[in-house]
Amino acid sequence: MFRGVGGDGRRKAALEAEAATRTSTGMTPGPVVASQDGRGEQGPSTLPENKIHGMSDRRRKAPVGFVCLAAVALAAYGAAPGLSGWQRSPENIRLTLAASPHQGLCDECHSAHSGSSDAHPLALIGPDDNTLCDGCHTTPWKGDSYGGNWIYAGSAHGSSPSAIWPGPVPPARTSATAAGQCLNCHDPHGQSDADGVIPSLLVAREEGLCLTCHDGQPASTDIRSDLQKAFHHPVNEYTGRHAGASESSPTSFGASPLNNRHSECADCHDSHVARTDPQGGPLSPDAPKSILGVSRVAVINGGAGSIPTYTFVPGQDTLSSSPAEYQLCFKCHSSWTYQPGGQTDMALAFNPNNSSYHPVEAAGKNPGIHPLSFAGGMDATSIVQCGSCHGSDFGSVRGPHGSSYRYILKRSYTASSASHMTTSDELCFTCHSYDVYGNRNAPDPIRAYSRFNKPGADKGHAEHVGEENIPCYACHASHGSPDQKHLLVTGRSPGIMSYTETPTGGTCSPTCHSPQSYQVNYAR
Repeated sequence: MFRGVGGDGRRKAALEAEAATRTSTGMTPGPVVASQDGRGEQGPSTLPENKIHGMSDRRRKAPVGFVCLAAVALAAYGAAPGLSGWQRSPENIRLTLAASPHQGLCDECHSAHSGSSDAHPLALIGPDDNTLCDGCHTTPWKGDSYGGNWIYAGSAHGSSPSAIWPGPVPPARTSATAAGQCLNCHDPHGQSDADGVIPSLLVAREEGLCLTCHDGQPASTDIRSDLQKAFHHPVNEYTGRHAGASESSPTSFGASPLNNRHSECADCHDSHVARTDPQGGPLSPDAPKSILGVSRVAVINGGAGSIPTYTFVPGQDTLSSSPAEYQLCFKCHSSWTYQPGGQTDMALAFNPNNSSYHPVEAAGKNPGIHPLSFAGGMDATSIVQCGSCHGSDFGSVRGPHGSSYRYILKRSYTASSASHMTTSDELCFTCHSYDVYGNRNAPDPIRAYSRFNKPGADKGHAEHVGEENIPCYACHASHGSPDQKHLLVTGRSPGIMSYTETPTGGTCSPTCHSPQSYQVNYAR
């Protein structure tokens, strides 16, 4: 009697093909009959006497699982196509398989009676490729990460000719059709390591799987090097905390009641869905295609400074809506989960109902800023992403994997009010013109692109930054402010104690000099 999740039609067709094979080799097959559970079962078969001679009664009556292990054992000692020398004993396979999702399902992939020269290798019931896997994995998103063959076929892993497991453990796959095969990442019998059976039938655990390729070869992206930089997401630091694509509770990503903070590759990427962005990348705030298929947290914002209403969105929904990059970040960096003490609630900071904010969820509230005060193609209507500031300092790898700069920033930024000489290659000047905001030697007409510069203010942005060595951080918040315009912040030293705005200017009371008033260079 056959067990498993495959369809009756597929099993019956395989049995009939098997019967035809045995006829061609001199075996007389019995008819295909219905078993007690309704699946096809082969009737009694007979062999010529000379073919029965020498076969033990145990061999002739061996259960499917035993025969499968024997066939797999042969493959394990060098017979498997494209895996030369990969040695696994039948006992190793038996123990690993017993703890895997495929436990007891040998006959879903293997036939116990395959024997002709034109039969499929490894006693398989079909070709040793993705079509065999798709015979059972027919329900999209049943495991929360595989949306079906048509989605996978268009993914980077499913379509790239370089998506081939490079080894050394398991050994490199070398067959001509290896690219894009499920077997590059999955072993249908399971694999184990020092920590036990590896989840999801993967050939390596967590980042050990992904970084085998994503170290610059065969993948073009070198994520491994970024994760070894001084500041990085803690991918290598923890193991066993990630529970899979079905994680949906705030505690799954929280620091309490039990610390389950983690950042595995699969928290941000779905290897069955991720794609390559077209030249230039996505338009903000749309998420890059490399994070499609991953769960996220959407928000409905309330008043300024208030915690939004959160909605957890499972990964499969990212295909039918327009996910934003910040929604992925909110899984860990918002009050939807239980954040570590001192960490900024980004959902609160980016609320478009705040007095001011960096334009992550929506365009900013100050549309009249002069276009020439910006840099990098930005203007007052631009929307940015978390990845606009956070990411690799080399710029060759997209995404906040790691950086030489604190907070995984792309450029230098010192979160301190202490005096230091600001240079044009610092983070803020990725979007804001250094000549306008930091260069005291720039011509007056250029500096006047800021409202708070000469001639309206005797000592404005350019003088504070370029002459007095006051950093941007001393007066401005990095993400958002519920109650201050212009991303101003009070309470830092040196910094601003209070600020009052008028229709034509304002008055600032800082820690470093007496209150000063100014007039704006152009209307707000």
